Amino acid sequence: MIVVDASVAVKWLLPETGADAAQRLLDSGERLLGPALIRVEVAAAIARKSQFGEVDPQDATTAVELWFQSIHDGVITLFPDAVDLPRGFRLALELRHPVQDCLYLALAERLGAPLVTADEKFVTRAGASHPAVRALA
Repeated sequence: MIVVDASVAVKWLLPETGADAAQRLLDSGERLLGPALIRVEVAAAIARKSQFGEVDPQDATTAVELWFQSIHDGVITLFPDAVDLPRGFRLALELRHPVQDCLYLALAERLGAPLVTADEKFVTRAGASHPAVRALA
């Protein structure tokens, strides 16, 4: 069981650096988990990439449709945010990092699972005091 954040999930859908490592994780057979927030964060990241001209709008639409279908198919198990939001907020203050990212860490801690992220800044900030945080390799 592994908690993944949006930075990893986007790599399942778009060709970008680290996509091969993300695909290996997806193909690993591990149970992949995330807070419900990931549904919106992945869609927002893909929209942002299209808005900035990094991804063709049609490719972005296809990627988001695939993302929603993947959620429906159970590729990733989503957990309600409310349970982990208080801890995520405290982690955000402790780490001086966005609450959204810390919500993934709060879920990972609660479930006793690692958190895999492609966000190097988050790994640097959280890694020393929170060994559950691991960089996508």
